[in-house]
Amino acid sequence: MVSEIGFGGGPLRGRDWGPVDDPVSLEAVHRALDLGVTFFDTADAYGNGHSERILGKALAGERGRVVLATKGGWWYSKESAHSDFSPNYLHRALDRSLDRLQTDYVDLYQIHDPDEDALRSGEIFEVMAQMKTVGKIRYSGVSVDTVEEGLRCIDTGSVDVLQVYYNILDQRPDQELFEAATASGVGLLAKTPLGRGLLTGKYRRESKFHKEDFRFAWQKEGKLERLLDRIETIKGLMGDRSETLAQTALRFILGSAAISSAIPGAKTPEQVEANVKASRLGPLEDRELRALKSYFRNHATEETWN
Repeated sequence: MVSEIGFGGGPLRGRDWGPVDDPVSLEAVHRALDLGVTFFDTADAYGNGHSERILGKALAGERGRVVLATKGGWWYSKESAHSDFSPNYLHRALDRSLDRLQTDYVDLYQIHDPDEDALRSGEIFEVMAQMKTVGKIRYSGVSVDTVEEGLRCIDTGSVDVLQVYYNILDQRPDQELFEAATASGVGLLAKTPLGRGLLTGKYRRESKFHKEDFRFAWQKEGKLERLLDRIETIKGLMGDRSETLAQTALRFILGSAAISSAIPGAKTPEQVEANVKASRLGPLEDRELRALKSYFRNHATEETWN
């Protein structure tokens, strides 16, 4: 059992999400605990382990209260990102994650965006089975980029959970993947439920991103302005359904019975409070959900938010 609004540890990384304040990050995690959040998701690649260290410190003494998830398969040098889905690497990566998280097991271990070769060989599923056998993980999962990758994972019969892109701007997993996961008893987590911050409603055409923030490229390429036009259309469809656009975005996800938990990122206690409030407000009404799904069907071929 997990809270339907979880805590995404991506923004705690710093680096390509811009500067972070570690004491404030710790406060954010503690506030999430206070408000009943039980699911915490991170990855070793987030800040080269920085996010894991923050969560490990913040959750010390609270291990029995939470469901803790992390991912492995990527590492960073100063120049670029590198993937390694070999059994030897993944075993070492998990041990390092456990050390940073200050625990001897994680509830959910996920292979982080595996490539075609890793999915085809099947070694990643064998590795996670071994991790289960020795008690280092309770459940196995894969964080995927596409619907097709998700369906392939389900077909193996070897995963307990899939983490998928799903938000108002990207509803591709709906129908086929959701139905397959439900039929197979595979849990689903909605990653980037706020569209990397786009669905918070806080960005404007004049917004400025830190040069190390990946969204800096959106601004430089003119993509931000085009995406913001889509956000304005969505806001026009919804009107004042929630206090914030972010709450509307999360309530949209709560309307899907296939999703176990949405995992918005948060850097501050205030962001955590706003995210959790969406759970108290409950799902959007059916007519509102239909309007947003119709919008996506009519604009699915437009420029991706990702």
